[in-house]
Amino acid sequence: MIQILEEPTGATYKQLVSLAFSLCDEFILVKRDQIKLNVDGKRFIEEIKPYIKEIKKQEGWPGTQLFGHYADVFYFDCNEELKQIVLKKVDRLYEWLQPELLEDLCFYKNNKEWLVTIAHEKQGIIKTTDHQEILMIREIEGIMIYYHE
Repeated sequence: MIQILEEPTGATYKQLVSLAFSLCDEFILVKRDQIKLNVDGKRFIEEIKPYIKEIKKQEGWPGTQLFGHYADVFYFDCNEELKQIVLKKVDRLYEWLQPELLEDLCFYKNNKEWLVTIAHEKQGIIKTTDHQEILMIREIEGIMIYYHE
């Protein structure tokens, strides 16, 4: 497992997200019921609406477990159009927060968590033991990580 020690921003964010899109097949974003979206957040949902594969009411998602309430978890296939939206919408990994956007950008590879973020806690981990993937992550300019098994 790789712990992200410092928030990826700018080119580092773009390289990490581009790598996630190239390796993974699915990603999620979350809309918490107890936090209302502002105008920008509602506009963002309209922008991504054509790409939504599924929305599930869930008590939890990678890195987060709710107690007594639910969130809408939006599922998307990784594709070039969504990659461009995700790259251009923000400039930092933990900027995925309500009310301006959806939260907790997470990627899945073969139905397994790959990149997990808990944006409001400024935490991120990458769940891989694949040597080639670890090398690709280490080659991202400016990324501050700690790898442990």
